[in-house]
Amino acid sequence: MKRTDLVVPADLIAGLRIPPLAITDGSADSEWVEVPLSHWQFGKLRPSQRLPMDARSARSIRRAVRVAPWSVLAAVVLLIVWLVVVSLEAYLSSPGLSVAMAAASIFVSVLSVVRNHGVPKHLPYRTRFGDLRIPEIPVEVAQQWVALNPGVITTDEPAPRPHSRRFYVGWSVGLLSTSMGLGVVMANNSREDSLLFWMLLPVLFVIGITTALKIPPPRKADDVRTWSPVNVDRRTP
Repeated sequence: MKRTDLVVPADLIAGLRIPPLAITDGSADSEWVEVPLSHWQFGKLRPSQRLPMDARSARSIRRAVRVAPWSVLAAVVLLIVWLVVVSLEAYLSSPGLSVAMAAASIFVSVLSVVRNHGVPKHLPYRTRFGDLRIPEIPVEVAQQWVALNPGVITTDEPAPRPHSRRFYVGWSVGLLSTSMGLGVVMANNSREDSLLFWMLLPVLFVIGITTALKIPPPRKADDVRTWSPVNVDRRTP
C-alpha cells in the first residue's frame, strides 16, 4: 500500500472535513477515536484530534490513554526510589538496593510495554508551527482529505523536527559534557561512589548521542542574485 504524509495548515484544523476512512489502513469500517497530538504522547493535558482508525488501532490508543497516567506515576515512583536509595545507601544492604531498583524498573518497563502494545508506529501530531501532520496515510485516503479540504497538502518530504537545531545542539552538548565531566570527577575523587551514579553516566551519554543524531542539517541559503555591475544591461540605445 502506497503511503504519504498529510499536512493540514493550522488555520484549517478547526473546520476540517474528515472522510470516514481509517487513516491507518484505509478501511471503511473505521472507529473514531481521540488521538493525542503530541510527541509526549497520551498526555491528558495535550491537545487531541478525533480521527478514524481501524478497530485494533483504536482499541490500542484508548488503552494507551488509560494507562498513561499510571506510567507517569510509575516514572515518578522510580525517581523517588532512586533518590531514597542514594540518600540511604549507607543504611541499606547491597541486595536491598538491587531489589528496590530492579522492582521499580520492571514495573515501569511493563507499564510501557502495555501502553505501547498495538499502537500505530506513526501517529498524527502538531508541528511547532501549529500544523497537523498525519504520517504514513494511505494515498487514496489522503486524496479524499485534499478533495474535501482545499489547502490541505500531501508530501513525501521528511517531517521537520519538533524543535529547532539550536535546541538539539544545546541539549546534546550539555548531556555529553555532563556525562564525561561527571565520569572524570568520579574517577579521580579518591572515594567510592555509589553504583547508581555510575549507572547514570551511560544513561546520560546514550541520551546525549540520541539527541545529537536528531540534529537537523543546516539550512542551505537560497540562491539569491545580488546586484552587481556585471549583471547590468550595458546596451546603449
